[in-house]
Amino acid sequence: MSVALLSDIHANVVALEAVLRELPDGVAIWVMGDTVGYGPDPADTLALLRERRATLIAGNHDRAVATGEGLELFNAAARSAAERHRAWLGGADRDFLAALPVSLEPIPGYSICHGSPRDPLWEYVFDARTAGYAMAGLAAPRCCVGHTHVPATFRVGDAKLMINPGSVGQPRDGDPRASYALLDTARAAVDFHRVEYAVAETQRRMRALKLPEMLADRLSFGL
Repeated sequence: MSVALLSDIHANVVALEAVLRELPDGVAIWVMGDTVGYGPDPADTLALLRERRATLIAGNHDRAVATGEGLELFNAAARSAAERHRAWLGGADRDFLAALPVSLEPIPGYSICHGSPRDPLWEYVFDARTAGYAMAGLAAPRCCVGHTHVPATFRVGDAKLMINPGSVGQPRDGDPRASYALLDTARAAVDFHRVEYAVAETQRRMRALKLPEMLADRLSFGL
């Protein structure tokens, strides 16, 4: 089975459209959370993913926008954007986000979550040691995560693997291009991809909506 791994789209529909144009026909799509937050187009982003029959799980920004959960843990810019999204989205979209599971096993042997298996909404995994602790109680040998906005794979012992495709809409590894991965589930083989998109157009939309300037500026540098 071929799967496109997407995460941390953050309402950047321009970046999402660029990624979707590159995907092979018939590929399944798994989204590891933070579909909304930060960016200018939360409703359009959700509509496009539903149109593509993507499998979504909740990230911390999704929960904050849907229910207000965790807003007190955000910095001022993230909190402002989440509150804007909460006001912009209709009740049906907020209910959809609120109902998303925090983890899921879309096929046998694979678990998906936003942060980590032991703390699906909030834990950041930046190294193999943390990945090992985070996967210790997980039955599935492979886990796909997001949250860090940095693409990576971490091998845990001989049998377990954690995959992070990076961020579609808010990369933070110094490369402003949208990041995603293609996974061959039978072989547990993953290929990382970067896609150019119209960063300036997303920034224009953010500024027109008076979202925090810092959130727009950082898109130019992938930080």
